Amino acid sequence: MTKWTTIAKHEYTYNVRRKEFLFVTLGMPLFILVAMGLPILLAGSSISHAEYRIGYVDRTGLFEPGDFTKYAGEELAKKDLLDNKITHFFVIPADYTTTGKITIFAGKKDLMGRTVESRIKNFLIDNLLKGENKDIVDRVKVPMNSEYFTLNEKGETSNGGLSDFIVSVAFAVFFMLSIFTSSNFLLQGVVEEKENRVMEILLSSVSYRELLIGKILGLGAVGLTQILAWLVIGLGVLTSNPVVFAMLLDRMHVSVPLLLFGASYFMLGYLAFASIMAGLGAVATTSREGQQMAGVFSIVGAIPLALSQFVITNPGAPLTIILSYFPLTSPVTMIMRLSTAEVQYYEVVISTMILAVSAIIIIELSVKVFRASLLMYGKNPTLKEVVRYLSES
Repeated sequence: MTKWTTIAKHEYTYNVRRKEFLFVTLGMPLFILVAMGLPILLAGSSISHAEYRIGYVDRTGLFEPGDFTKYAGEELAKKDLLDNKITHFFVIPADYTTTGKITIFAGKKDLMGRTVESRIKNFLIDNLLKGENKDIVDRVKVPMNSEYFTLNEKGETSNGGLSDFIVSVAFAVFFMLSIFTSSNFLLQGVVEEKENRVMEILLSSVSYRELLIGKILGLGAVGLTQILAWLVIGLGVLTSNPVVFAMLLDRMHVSVPLLLFGASYFMLGYLAFASIMAGLGAVATTSREGQQMAGVFSIVGAIPLALSQFVITNPGAPLTIILSYFPLTSPVTMIMRLSTAEVQYYEVVISTMILAVSAIIIIELSVKVFRASLLMYGKNPTLKEVVRYLSES
């Protein structure tokens, strides 16, 4: 086993056992599940659809009660609402057929208000179209069942709009999460080893290049393990509801080339970012300082995610093309473009080559900074010194 593989194995096994790793890996899905699911669960458990008791005041004389309770005046409806005899009531004004406006009252704040509005809407439609064929009434309630197609310049169509959008955004989010997680471990590890003088012992047995490559690959595996754990947890949650899972599978149409391109951009992009983080870790004297410097590069990498709507809707715009070729933004940008529009093969080749060459150059530059500044304990190299390190052969 080579020295850098030994270092990578050590970095991986050490960091996956850290409390911070376990807390973030298991705690983040739990937090998202609680933050997003608990309010809906509580709202749904507080009152079910069958428990909605809705009344109305009709000032047009056009509407028949059906399942609703009709009131002669607003005061009577308010009294029953306060006495919990009904959960909601609405007022249909005399000019409703002209304005379409109604006023809805609830006894307490209701997070499921959309459900109430849907029932009221169906009530209004049933009354407005009474006497019409039932199929016509049903079609008015659900006017379309659409299937979305994208037409390219050659006149060819594809129907993976929603699924491709989900894949592109999911890739961007996973990519940034991997960068943030792995780079944080990388920065902390390098700075801690500098402060504890462990780095001197390591460098007596391995070269700077072996140490850097071992740390990058080992901590990269940590980030990928974390993402894999999130995917497994997410799939577990989805499969717990077979109906929802089946609907998602029916809507998803992910191509194999897209997955292959996504994997290649992910790995090359990670190498570029991780090498930058390793260099910053060598220059920084504290973890806080390293994270502050790393934040600048992380923000640059997140630009395509912030501009995702523009990138997806304008895949051929000059700004999108620039982001597709710039190494720190090309992984996320190109996956968004590949998943939502036709991209010329030469663009993919050029973008991949630029990213690969940039990753190699960044690794070489990081090795120089790593070698020159790693043993400078307690001293921040100036910008002039860093430039001198990079220019040295």
